[in-house]
Amino acid sequence: MYFRFVRNSSPASSTSTKQVPDGETRYRGVVKFYLTKPPTPFITSAVLKAFPLFLLLCRTPSGKNATETAGGGDTTPERHAPFRTSPSDTGISAARRVVGRAGKYGQLMNEKTLIIAEKPSVAADLAKVLGDSFKKEKSHYEGSRYVVSYAIGHLVSICFPEQIDSKYQKWDINSLPILPEDFPLKGLDGTKSQLAVLQKLIRRKDITTIINACDAGREGELIFKYILKYVWNNSVAQKSCKRLWLQSMTAEAINKAMATLRDDQEMQPLEDTALCRSESDWLIGINATRALTGYNSRKGGFFLTPCGRVQTPTLSLLVKRERQRLEFVSRPYSTLIGRFTFDKASYEGKWIDPAFNRDSEDAARRADRIWQSEDAEAIISRCAGQPAEVSEQSKKNSQGAPQLYDLTLLQREANSRFGFSAKNTLAIAQVLYERHKLLTYPRTDSKFLPEDYQGIARTTLQAQGNWKFGQFARQAVEKNYVRPNGRIFNNAKVSDHHAIIPTTLLPGNLSEAEMKVYQMVVQRFIAVFFPPAEFLNTRRLSLVAGETFLSEGKILLEAGWRAIYGGNDGDGQDKMLPPIPAQAAVHCREVVREEHQTTPPPRFNEATLLSAMENSDRLVEDEELAEAMKERGLGTPATRAAIIEKLIKEKYVVREGKDLTPTGKAFELLALLEAMRIEVLASPEMTGEWEYKLNQILRGEFTRAQFMEEIRRMTAHIIEQVKNFEGEEVRAEAPFSPVNGVRYYTSPTAYHSEDEKISIRKILGGRHLQEAEVVSLLQGETIGPFADFRSKKGKTFTASLRLTNNRIEFLFADSHSDLDVQTALAGEPLGHSPIDGTMVYATPTAYMSESALTGDEKKGLRINRMILAREISPDHIRQLLAQGKTELISGFISKRKKPFDAYLVLAKNGKVSFEFLPRTRSPRS
Repeated sequence: MYFRFVRNSSPASSTSTKQVPDGETRYRGVVKFYLTKPPTPFITSAVLKAFPLFLLLCRTPSGKNATETAGGGDTTPERHAPFRTSPSDTGISAARRVVGRAGKYGQLMNEKTLIIAEKPSVAADLAKVLGDSFKKEKSHYEGSRYVVSYAIGHLVSICFPEQIDSKYQKWDINSLPILPEDFPLKGLDGTKSQLAVLQKLIRRKDITTIINACDAGREGELIFKYILKYVWNNSVAQKSCKRLWLQSMTAEAINKAMATLRDDQEMQPLEDTALCRSESDWLIGINATRALTGYNSRKGGFFLTPCGRVQTPTLSLLVKRERQRLEFVSRPYSTLIGRFTFDKASYEGKWIDPAFNRDSEDAARRADRIWQSEDAEAIISRCAGQPAEVSEQSKKNSQGAPQLYDLTLLQREANSRFGFSAKNTLAIAQVLYERHKLLTYPRTDSKFLPEDYQGIARTTLQAQGNWKFGQFARQAVEKNYVRPNGRIFNNAKVSDHHAIIPTTLLPGNLSEAEMKVYQMVVQRFIAVFFPPAEFLNTRRLSLVAGETFLSEGKILLEAGWRAIYGGNDGDGQDKMLPPIPAQAAVHCREVVREEHQTTPPPRFNEATLLSAMENSDRLVEDEELAEAMKERGLGTPATRAAIIEKLIKEKYVVREGKDLTPTGKAFELLALLEAMRIEVLASPEMTGEWEYKLNQILRGEFTRAQFMEEIRRMTAHIIEQVKNFEGEEVRAEAPFSPVNGVRYYTSPTAYHSEDEKISIRKILGGRHLQEAEVVSLLQGETIGPFADFRSKKGKTFTASLRLTNNRIEFLFADSHSDLDVQTALAGEPLGHSPIDGTMVYATPTAYMSESALTGDEKKGLRINRMILAREISPDHIRQLLAQGKTELISGFISKRKKPFDAYLVLAKNGKVSFEFLPRTRSPRS
């Protein structure tokens, strides 16, 4: 049994100490008894006899009790300090009071330290290293000195407005902006049971110190501080807080960090940045979403318009790319392939212009593209059958293994290789981490390992020696490939978590998808230690009649790390060039012309969008802001997949195969932000500005109060712009105005006639209308059919459009009720139906025989104008009816969203089918 006087030194305490005379030392604290087992009557008697002497020893120089504060006593409520003596307690009366309270509250307590990790796996590692004879409970580990528990990521978040004040139940734009001085917190659904466990542990009377062992970064600080704030009361205020700063989970690193715990006050700047980021996201997201929803719902209905600091700039990337595609005008060009022979061998080369310089104003120009048909024909006629002068250069190059995976890179490659969505890849990696214990923590933004992980790397390779890539793992161990290497082991590049690597466990029964992701990580982990792959790159120039043909080849000399992937290039692009003997005569046997069309920039898929989000600093012009974003980008590795899924859920984006396509709703949102002059919401620069200021807070050059004041002003400005938009809006005259003597004006979402009788939305059925199409509608024409309309559920459909009684109507391919038969029959016939010989005419949605137009469904011929996203022209129908087959038509899109070219063939029964070109091998250099 022992006594201990505990001073209250918690930085969380708000009690102030009054001034005392010089030379006096006064303490505020608690006298506590500690027993290793329940007290016996004998021990209780001994305590009562010895306690007066103990109190005399504890008296201050002024003669006051050691438990008295300078201001007149401990003000902590009695229920939170059951063993505290009062200022008037002395001698036997004090002892009796203390022991009496001990009896009231049960057995006397051992003082313990609570450690809170961010994840259960980290808590288990800490308990293992601390070696405190822990007993594993359902929700924590209990030892004689420590209690180790955990969060499960975020357990607490800021309340929604309606939870703060019932007046916000209704989404009224007039109640905005919502700018609470304090941000009340709530427990998150799904993890409330663990939050309740932590609340009980934090408030336990034997817990005197709490150690934050959440991840070493801004988010880990936020998770812990939100939990602490949520469970705060007077008893928690009496406890001290410390910070365990871990970047490595080795036993040595854990012990060293435990020996050098950081004081809670040291973490204040990091806490400030975490709170600033969380509260500013809330202010901007909540207010902007409610304001734009209110604006879009002002004429009735409820049109939810989500908007946020990360999701809206991400959406703007997709919309800007789609705008580039819509504005793109395809241009034809040619390339020439020369086929060269010598002795009994041959090779191929592509024509290039050796004097070509990149054109900054025309990105489509390339050294191998010929834009004039006559120029291509002239080169063919000059070079075919002519001798060639050959020169070549060979250079030995080496290529190191790609770096270890962080989450974003893993998601990108899994999407490219297997078509997995970012969300699915994260879910698979999480299962491999949590359930199978085969991978380390996957939600990381680091491609590096801590510098003290060389031993763990060797141990992991030894374990992998018994699996699929065992020969390579054993080779890495035997040849001592694991050495200090800044591309692998680098403390400066590890913040919250290190790169994703396998654990020492080996897989049992995994699903096919789980095995694919696990194998990716294992191959990358082994490969990163292997020597570089070595190549011999050959560049051959064949000069014929003054024209240059380029042949390039790559020969793998030493597989190095590529042996783990089969030793090949991995992308199928290895090309072998046959050597040319010194005296051999080389001739250009023929030159083949290939026709091409320039293509618009591709849509983003999940792999390329994740890359763009990760490297969004490249989209920011301001160098300081870009530098601040380098380490973070848009979102975090753990949230990027969720952001993409949220955009899809909110109908801003749809998946088309691997592609992510923005909907009309996305175009309308961006147009509205631009018109309201709050496009900052869609710009990565806002994130850059925030990160720059948050870094200043970390360095002590800016304050949390200053940052939040700026955010509040920005929030109020956004709301003001939305509220005043309609009143201040000045509609510009549309570029195509007037039409038929009527003037038209443009708003962010529609074109309006001067008399307001006609209004045509810029986005119809999720499709963006071109200005020329709007003019055609206003002139009474039927336009289409178009195959890229979308239903509210995101499904594509085909229809034509026309303006009837000042309203837009959709005309569907299988609809006959609104078909103007007489107008169709008055048009030019295109040929005879092979079924019954009647003439075939064009209608807005299909080509139909006279018998079909008059209602004969059995003998009538009907061919849709749109087949697999490709409009069939009247000339194609003339060919089909006259010859039974069209010319080669390009631009069909398969059900798997793959483009293809084909002939259309018409059978005598009226059935239309495809005929494909024979497969040909691609030219080889």
